[in-house]
Parts: sequence; structure tokens; C-alpha cells
Amino acid sequence: MEDIISRKPWLFNLRSSKQLIGLAVFSTTFTDGFLYGIIVSVLPFSLTVRSGVPEADVPFWTSTSLAVFGLAMVLGAPIAGWVVGKCKRRQTPFLGGLSCAFGATLAFMLGIKPWVIIVARIFQGLSAGVVYTAGLTLLVDTIESHELGPWIGFGLSGMNFGVLVSPILGGIVYEKSGFYPVFIMGLGVVLINLVLILLMIDRKTAAKYRGHNDSTKSSSLPNGSSPKSAISNGKRRLSTVEEGDLTVTTPLLSHCRDTSSVVVKDPSWWTIVGGFLRNHRIFAALYGCLINTILVSAMDAILPIFIKQTFHWFSSATGAMFLNLTIPSLIGPFVGMISDKYGVRLISGLGFTLAAIAVALLALIKHNNTTNKVMACVLLSFVGIGLNTSLTPLVAEIPRVVNTLQEEQPDIYGDKSAVTEAYMLLDAAFGAGTVLGPLLSELAFENLGWTGCTAMLGFLSVSAIVPVMVHLAPNPKSR
Repeated sequence: MEDIISRKPWLFNLRSSKQLIGLAVFSTTFTDGFLYGIIVSVLPFSLTVRSGVPEADVPFWTSTSLAVFGLAMVLGAPIAGWVVGKCKRRQTPFLGGLSCAFGATLAFMLGIKPWVIIVARIFQGLSAGVVYTAGLTLLVDTIESHELGPWIGFGLSGMNFGVLVSPILGGIVYEKSGFYPVFIMGLGVVLINLVLILLMIDRKTAAKYRGHNDSTKSSSLPNGSSPKSAISNGKRRLSTVEEGDLTVTTPLLSHCRDTSSVVVKDPSWWTIVGGFLRNHRIFAALYGCLINTILVSAMDAILPIFIKQTFHWFSSATGAMFLNLTIPSLIGPFVGMISDKYGVRLISGLGFTLAAIAVALLALIKHNNTTNKVMACVLLSFVGIGLNTSLTPLVAEIPRVVNTLQEEQPDIYGDKSAVTEAYMLLDAAFGAGTVLGPLLSELAFENLGWTGCTAMLGFLSVSAIVPVMVHLAPNPKSR
């Protein structure tokens, strides 16, 4: 053991720190958001110029590409959950996901036929399915429970920041330099992300070099309590952490695993997933994430078309309009902190309320004049604030609910952490939202017009307020 300790990898403390691991997760979600965003900004124009698709068929191919991306996430979520759960080294699923992203970007760059673009979207969806499940699980495995909200917000803000900068960069590069440089830029982002993933040392691997077994294998908890005692006092200990007791620093996954040694039964994958879907708190959080993703992907599908038809703007200006929607993503860590303090119910409910009002008021945007352009910018900013305020608390709440369930029902959830399965369901919700958003918005836009489409999206946002306010915890102490 001493020999192992003496041969620690170079920059071991930095590479195994939660700061670098958090940065690696941020980089991974940023890469996914960046690649997703450059396609949204470039595709409506490259389809006509490069692929020869008639202008009238562009909405169909744009919506189809978004829908198959989400469908690939839904179908790939169980695979992602299984892979992440089985891999001993956390880098492995990341590398698989990034390989899919790299291949998808190459296909976008080299493919001309529309069907090649659809295939590339499928691989991009599979990549997203793996990296989100792996990334969020890694954060829960690394970060202490009382710090989880801000770190989840930081991790998710990578996706939003990628979507923030990619439309404007993609639009500008496409207009100034052409088609290929857009995707060369995307390949460069994937390679940078790959370097960070290879540099990081996950917590389980780091424990071996520190000269002690991973806490997941310990027979007692840091405070000296036995696992059985910890289970019986689980709610009290968790609320102590939520109240800010800095002496308790056990990450959620570690705690779940520590308390599981009294369990004999090893439940099936379906038992765990079925139990989560029957739990009202997890279901409410998943439904909120589903509605949030529907709103985001609906905007991605119809906003470029609406702006092009109403304001007659080209790709760079259309990408700039997305800045109003995505700049609020920078508040993610702050939202995580205030949701830890004031509760998921209040913060997420306020977010959905703001998003519903702002989306409904977008119906007032009808004419190509300065007033309508300013109103569109302001309202899209409020939509972005609402969506980001609603999402981060829900994602951070899921591992806390899982932790409580495993403490209360160890006979059902067995001797393994179930956070990976929970985030697999979250990934499926993201994918389903990406499928439904373009389809519903396109259907409403074609049959009901812009006013009908915004009314439908506003109603969907309102529908998420009810389960969030009814089933989620009113404040951190009642978790």
C-alpha cells in the first residue's frame, strides 16, 4: 500500500479535486450544448444552400432532426444507466459518449444528404444520453450533500452556456468562413473536453492512492455510527447536513452505499426504476424537467423560423436572438444556492410561473418594427430566467429524494446506489422533451399560428407548477 501511495499520479491533488471534476462535468455538458446549438443555428440555412432542400421542407427536416435527437436520448437512457453503473472508472462512459459526439460532428460536416444529418443526430442523442447520466452521477458521488445545489447548477450551466455561445458563433463563422469551419470548431471543443476527462481522477480511484479504502466499502460512517443506526436516523442526519452542519461532509452516493450493508436482497433494475416512477416526489421532479425541456426544444425548433419570417434576419442575427434566451443560464449556481436555502417548491414554482407568463406574452410579437424586436428580446430573457430557475432545483432534488428512499426502504433498493438509475430516468425525460417540443410546437405553429403556439407552451409551463407545488418539499428542512 505504501508503494501505491508513493506513486501517486502527477498533480494528483488537483486532478482528484472536486473543482477539476466539476470543471470536467461542466466541460462535458458544455460540449453537448455547443454541438447541439451550432446545428440549430446553421441547419435551416445549410439545408437549402448545401443539401438542396426546398424552403418549404426546411421546417420538416429541422423538427425531424431535433425529434430523432431526443428519441435517441430516450432509447439510449437505459443503456447509459447500465454502462455508468457497470463501469469501475468514471472516465469510460465519458469517453464512449465523446466518441459518439465526435463521430456525429464528422457526419454533420461531411454529409450532404438530409438522411445523413438524421443519422448524425441519432449519434449525438446517444452521446448526450451517456454524458448527462455519467456527469450528474459523478457530481453526486463527489460533492457533499450540503453543497450539491450550486454544483449541480454549475454542471448544468455548461449545457446552457454551450447553447448560449454556439448559435452566435456558429452563425458568424458560417457567414464569414463557410460551412466546414463551423464543424472544425465543434471538433476542437470535443477534443478539449476529452483532455479534461482524461486528466480527472474520480473519487473511487483517488481513494486507492490516498492509502485507504473507498468510503463505499467502509463498515462505519464518519461519525462512528453503525450503518443500521444511520438508517434509522437518516432523516435527522440529512436535515442536519441541509442546515449547514459542515462537520458532515459525506457525499450522497457514499452515504447511500454506507447504509446499505444491512441489506441482503439485491433488487433488479426494474424494481428500482419502478419504485422511482411510483414515488410522487421523483415523478414531480421528472415531470418538471420534461416540461422544461419541451419549452427549450420548442423554442429551438420554431424561434429561428419565426424570426426569419417576421424580422427577415439571417443566421448571425437569429443566433444573437438566442442570447436573450440563454444568457440567464449563467445564474445556475446562484439558483442552486437559493433553492438549497428556500426550498425547491418555491424556487422552481416561481421559475415555471415566470416562464409561463413570458411565453404567453410572446404572442404579442407580430410585426417587423423596433418595438416588437425590443419586446421579443425582453420576453425571451424572462423565458430564459424562468426556465433556468425551474430546472436546477429539480435536478439537485433528485439525489436527495433517492437518498431518503434508500434510508427508509433498504429492503427495496438494495446494497447499491440508485442515483444512476434516477439520473437515467432524468436523461429519458430530457430526451422525451426534446422529441415532444419540436413536434408539438411545429403542429401548433402550422395549425394555430404563432399566437396559438405560444399559448400552448404557456399552458404546458403552468401544468408543471401543480406537481412541483404539491409534491416537492416546501423547504430544505422537510426533505
